[in-house]
Amino acid sequence: MNRFLLFFVLIFAFISCNESKKEGVKEELENEITFNATKLPKKLELDSKAIVILEGWPEYKALNTGIDGMYKAENNEDLRLTLDQIIEAQKQLEKAVYPVEFNKPHIKSRQIVIKTFALKTKAAIEYNTDILEPAIEMITAFNNYRNQFNIIVNNTLDTNLILQNE
Repeated sequence: MNRFLLFFVLIFAFISCNESKKEGVKEELENEITFNATKLPKKLELDSKAIVILEGWPEYKALNTGIDGMYKAENNEDLRLTLDQIIEAQKQLEKAVYPVEFNKPHIKSRQIVIKTFALKTKAAIEYNTDILEPAIEMITAFNNYRNQFNIIVNNTLDTNLILQNE
């Protein structure tokens, strides 16, 4: 009877240890967050007038290339490298000479918003939290930035007329 009891306790201990290992593996897989670029919003198309102006602005091209890299990232490590590229391009863009048409405060403020969300996305990777939400916010901010270019080149309002009437 003692042997039967000892055998039963050993079997029970073996089964309970085995189940905890499976739970630990499941938790590790759930905690590992991977990036899925297909859930990002699409980039806003630029007006042809804006494209002509932006082609001569290499710092903007570097930022745009970095944003394109977000769509090609397959895992968190790719995304981390892409975000480093975006942050570096952002720093260069802050120091750059803007084209005359786009040297406006509302362009520069939207650029700061992109930087903020890029840093937020980088922090999400570092702290192993949800990456998708700040990445979507960053792409949305970039789309707003590009939309501002479209608004500026399509603006037909002559501000000199407004200033003369004051």
